[in-house]
Amino acid sequence: MNTSGEAPASSPPRRRRPVTTAVAAVVLATGAITGAGAVTGVGAPPASAATVDTNAWYVLVNRGSGKALDVYNLSTADGGRITQWTRNDGNNQQWQFVDSGGGYYRLKSRHSGKVLDVPGSSTADGTAIQQWADHGGTNQQFGLADSDGGYVRLIARHSGKAVEVQGASTADNANVVQYADHGGTNQQWQLAKVSGGGDPGGSGCGKAPTLRSGTYTIQSGGKSRSFVLRVPDGYDNNRPYRLIFAFHWRGGTMNDVSSGGSSGTAWSYYGMQEQSNNSAILVAPQGLGNGWANSGGEDVTFTDDMIKRIEADLCVDPKLRFAMGFSYGGGMSYALACARATVFRAVVVYSGAQLSGCSGGSQPIAYFGLHGITDNVLNISMGRSLRDRFVANNGCTPQNPREPAQGSLSHVVTTYSCRAGYPVQWAAYDNGHTPGPVDGTYTENGARTWTKAEAWRFISQF
Repeated sequence: MNTSGEAPASSPPRRRRPVTTAVAAVVLATGAITGAGAVTGVGAPPASAATVDTNAWYVLVNRGSGKALDVYNLSTADGGRITQWTRNDGNNQQWQFVDSGGGYYRLKSRHSGKVLDVPGSSTADGTAIQQWADHGGTNQQFGLADSDGGYVRLIARHSGKAVEVQGASTADNANVVQYADHGGTNQQWQLAKVSGGGDPGGSGCGKAPTLRSGTYTIQSGGKSRSFVLRVPDGYDNNRPYRLIFAFHWRGGTMNDVSSGGSSGTAWSYYGMQEQSNNSAILVAPQGLGNGWANSGGEDVTFTDDMIKRIEADLCVDPKLRFAMGFSYGGGMSYALACARATVFRAVVVYSGAQLSGCSGGSQPIAYFGLHGITDNVLNISMGRSLRDRFVANNGCTPQNPREPAQGSLSHVVTTYSCRAGYPVQWAAYDNGHTPGPVDGTYTENGARTWTKAEAWRFISQF
């Protein structure tokens, strides 16, 4: 299989804080990873992070709770409550930005056709947001103000107050109200585009595809970037497919991932070609310098651009995007879990560490980490640290999961008790720095490893 082949690091670096690009560069140079304020109604605040597509539908995910803006109990009535609820991407959680001019928008429910409304044009803190027939009043218009990490605040035009989850609640059915703009996480929302307009998600369905299995090059951030694409045999342009990104290790290539290396097609895309059985579109991206430093977020942007290119042409279910990778590719998958938790449904991280950054990192996302107990390149403590971020984000009951003893030549898989829809799973195995361990031996073999079936089982639950 040959996904490793590295010179083991004698003293793996400890990482208890985010790794900056500069630190990551130092780590790579050593060879540690080889292998496999209030706003008035005068004018809308600029929002560079929120260039909205008025033809698209968005789910608005609260930064503090990870829950979605929701029309309670599927109401279609004037005065229907607006709450937060666990994200399910239902029509009652989808909103369209209707241009009101001057940088303001009315937010229309896909379910009811009604818009967000501040009752009676109140300017009081704590006034509950409701839905109401669209009459275009300023109490139905909201501007977008930037917060960090790609989040925005919704500022009511008539009052200058922000739309927030009352009391910073994390509970389903918590009230959504207006309140003075203080920039708290309960006032910050991520706009997760789910369908329509310029959103590539789902827009390729019904089209005669121009993409075929093969290698493609696109422009991203002013650079030429490449990826290998595998389209399922018997592709049906009316069937929404899963989309799985498989990121290579340091020194590896997209071709190593797509071919399966010395293990062959049984290990292509970390075994997902075999396991998915033509039910997923597979992508093996190529990192710059055969790595994923993600300088300035460029590799996250590259991923965004691949999604746009692929989903504009092929039929993808935008609720079923996944990322996985080994070592440096695991670090990249973790970076996507941090920065694109509302874009990807789940990530699988083999023998990873925080190497590609973690912009954001406060939202829940389904997470599966796998790590060898004798990994002398990236110590298992690094993998545990990545896991524990999402144990917290996903509202899981903390625990110290059982791990196999050295010399047992076995593995242990633990499933945490977490918030519905956001599972966390952890697999520890008696082996080193490899994504393809085989029980009963210290070798690696992509054709025989148990990890691919576990990874597919985790992905296919969604």
